[in-house]
Amino acid sequence: MTAPTNTQATVATNAAWFADNDQYAENQSKLECYQHIQRTVEREVRGVDRLLDIGNGGFFNFDTALAGHVTAVDLFLKDGPGPTPNSTFKEGSFLDMPFPEGSFDCVMQQNVLHHVTGRSVRENFSNMQRCVQEMYRVCAPGGKAVIVESTVGPLFNLFEKVVYRPVLWVKRGGHPVTFQYTAAQLLDAALKTGFVLEEMSFVPRGRWLLQFGIVWPSLLTPAVPVKLVLRRPSVAKVAALAA
Repeated sequence: MTAPTNTQATVATNAAWFADNDQYAENQSKLECYQHIQRTVEREVRGVDRLLDIGNGGFFNFDTALAGHVTAVDLFLKDGPGPTPNSTFKEGSFLDMPFPEGSFDCVMQQNVLHHVTGRSVRENFSNMQRCVQEMYRVCAPGGKAVIVESTVGPLFNLFEKVVYRPVLWVKRGGHPVTFQYTAAQLLDAALKTGFVLEEMSFVPRGRWLLQFGIVWPSLLTPAVPVKLVLRRPSVAKVAALAA
């Protein structure tokens, strides 16, 4: 496996922010939006034999017993058993995951893509595309990918593009600098990679959301969670399309 050229500019701040941040997980468990996300995720992972949970930081927000075996991969995990009998932890980057092609029946990421930030807007988009490509690579033919991600509208995305570099230069400490995409940008990246869209829906926000780690009224934030359910075409289908 060749090493990717993509880089992350906020690895250290991500590690510092999420290390032992029990309050962050506790806030998520109490908010209606994240309860909706949990139910959404559990519908998708139910009955999956080999499930990959990308970037969960060692915290499962769903019942792992719904799947046969769950592997969690994150930069900040150490290889070893997970907290449940059917889970395993693996250290690795979203940009270059340590698994052979087609290793999992379902690959899933929740609110990770906006944390895989580079040194520029161009690098952010390159990283996001690379992450989606890695999801496709480790997903078995005929398997599915589930993306649950906080998205923003086109106007706020344009604002992010303008302020990203200055904020990255000056911000120190606290919540790491992030970059949120539009739902259309995520879908475009998935389709370019080769995935086929099965479902695209927006998760109800409820009254409150976490924005930069702080509980905010949903009406005062531009963030809207989206769910994409994608399918990697089977070998037979790829062959038929190529014929």
